[in-house]
Amino acid sequence: MEKRDPLNICILGGGNVGTLLAADLGRRDSVSVRIFTSRPDEWSSEIGVFDSGESFLYKGKVDIVSDNPEEVIKNADIIISTLPSHVVGNVIERIKPYISTHAWIGMMPGSGGGEFLCKDLIDIGSVFFGFQRVHGISRIRKYGTEVYSLGKKENIFVSAIPADRTKDICLLMEELLSIKCTPLANYLNVTLTPSNPILHTTRLYSLFYDWRPGLVWEEEIGFYDDWTDESSRLLLACDNELQEMCKMLYDLDLTMVKPLREHYESETPQELTRKIRSIAAFRGIKTPMQKTTDGFVPNFESRYFQEDFPYGLCIIKSFCDIVGVESPNIDRVLRWFEKTMGVEYYKDGKFSGRDLRELPLPVNYGISTIEDVLSYYG
Repeated sequence: MEKRDPLNICILGGGNVGTLLAADLGRRDSVSVRIFTSRPDEWSSEIGVFDSGESFLYKGKVDIVSDNPEEVIKNADIIISTLPSHVVGNVIERIKPYISTHAWIGMMPGSGGGEFLCKDLIDIGSVFFGFQRVHGISRIRKYGTEVYSLGKKENIFVSAIPADRTKDICLLMEELLSIKCTPLANYLNVTLTPSNPILHTTRLYSLFYDWRPGLVWEEEIGFYDDWTDESSRLLLACDNELQEMCKMLYDLDLTMVKPLREHYESETPQELTRKIRSIAAFRGIKTPMQKTTDGFVPNFESRYFQEDFPYGLCIIKSFCDIVGVESPNIDRVLRWFEKTMGVEYYKDGKFSGRDLRELPLPVNYGISTIEDVLSYYG
């Protein structure tokens, strides 16, 4: 991309991640930030950033906020989605007529099947990229106006399709975000990152696998603060299956799909529990629950349920089937979700149920063999 002044960057979504990203990019005089959101009237022209101790850190400017895609997409040089994966597809369809042929289209984070939802754009020459994880932990302080920055990454990892554009994107993102940006060998290192798709789903299963109507809790459960060894055992078991799948794709460099034992520097479930409970940025985060007259029950409408199972763990399971790796622990978690949510993922013992057909799974986009995977991501 030929840089010009200003660089027009449109952020899709005004949640925690999108608000912090807008503030960080808006600190640059060379960047014009625009936000695509369903709540444009609630936004200010400046976003204040605060730390966990309520101290003001900095502010970033926002030039355009709109729910009209033509206003914010038409002249965008870079588009970065921070939306939940389960709404990205519909939004991409809305904005597609206004996306310039020279625009870069990115996802933060980049898992969730974005490379499939944007496949027709990639096929006609668009550059697609994704961050392996978010660039920092954040929480909205006041919607559209203020956000907490609770810990920035020292190094962010990015990949693109086509892969030979990754270096260019990293150089620019490193400059704009003032964070080291490391290129990944291929986008599958983003897709298969064992973050929320495994972390959230296994935790929810271990908390609620025996839940039934009428069962309530007196108070909300700490998602990380109350983490258990049972959750750690299942998390590591599912991650082991993911790693076995990666081994079957030995012609692709997947070294940055790091095992969670390595990522969290924990060899045993007990060590992993202590590690997760000790992470400062995780403290205070509650399990998705809702209050009823009798107590707290699981909130099945939360992003953790709506996104991380169908747009996270299902994608990993689909790749396991493509390479022929058995995944009994992942199956256990997905079968529980299937039963709980009343969807059909498994039919006649196979991962081929009707409710998989509309998901961004590789098999739904013509990628059904190892050779197909190598061709698309290589």
